[in-house]
Amino acid sequence: MRIRRLANGLAVTFLALGLAAAPASAATLAKAKPGRIMSTNMCNDLLLLMLVPKERISSITYLAHDAVAMLMPGADTGVRINHGTAEEVVRERPDLILASPWSTPALRRLGAKVGAPVAEIDAANSFADIRRITRQIGALVGEPARAEALIAGMDRTLAELAATHPRRTVRVVAWSGPGSVPGKGTLTDEIIRIAGGENIAAKYDDGRYSSFGMEELLRARPDALMHGEDRYDGPSLRDSAVAHPVMRKAFAGRQISYPASLYTCGLPQSASAARDLRAALGKLPAGGVTW
Repeated sequence: MRIRRLANGLAVTFLALGLAAAPASAATLAKAKPGRIMSTNMCNDLLLLMLVPKERISSITYLAHDAVAMLMPGADTGVRINHGTAEEVVRERPDLILASPWSTPALRRLGAKVGAPVAEIDAANSFADIRRITRQIGALVGEPARAEALIAGMDRTLAELAATHPRRTVRVVAWSGPGSVPGKGTLTDEIIRIAGGENIAAKYDDGRYSSFGMEELLRARPDALMHGEDRYDGPSLRDSAVAHPVMRKAFAGRQISYPASLYTCGLPQSASAARDLRAALGKLPAGGVTW
């Protein structure tokens, strides 16, 4: 009994000081639908906009607009944006904060001080993860039925892809420069496999992401080069590597652009990305790359 009383006393002390904020559970928040939801992560922004009406959203991150413009134009119109600052949390006084496991301890402490549970949402590396995360956020915001509808639509698309087969396997790589290249265990790799492609970066043993330069990429001789689009109003520095004259010549007619948010965030629409990729792979000219 003395140990239990001591433990309870410590817990009360920590909470009173605002030094601990346990991640919110779905069961805790399912009793009432939160009406002032703040998202501090772009991937959470997108799912939140799919699950609840705008009037229940306190704010989303400033990073969300480009992805929203491509996936669901106008869905963020009139929604306040945030930069994840302490001042914004205090001003908005949300009743739920959707964050990531990499959110700062300061955000969790501040959430406790303003009475807002902080839900840390994992990143998705598979369609199984997308189901789990969509259900998690659906429960947290009080919209489990809407979450199940989104998952059902995703699963119908995946079932259609599983019931058919591409005419050939195409060796591809998702490469937008010599930086991080998604390999085995990433959502990008799963999308490529479901689409009927072979991700050449999946053979490397240096974790989920590899890093190789232009020369190494050319030696690997993939049939096609995939590059993510993460902006929709102008070129970025990342485009310079893909636009290099050598790359343009080597992969002429064999470059495939894709919406980066559907490959990195893990959304129900990621199944549509796999369907679109299969169609793009099917349009590639026969034979391998020659140079």
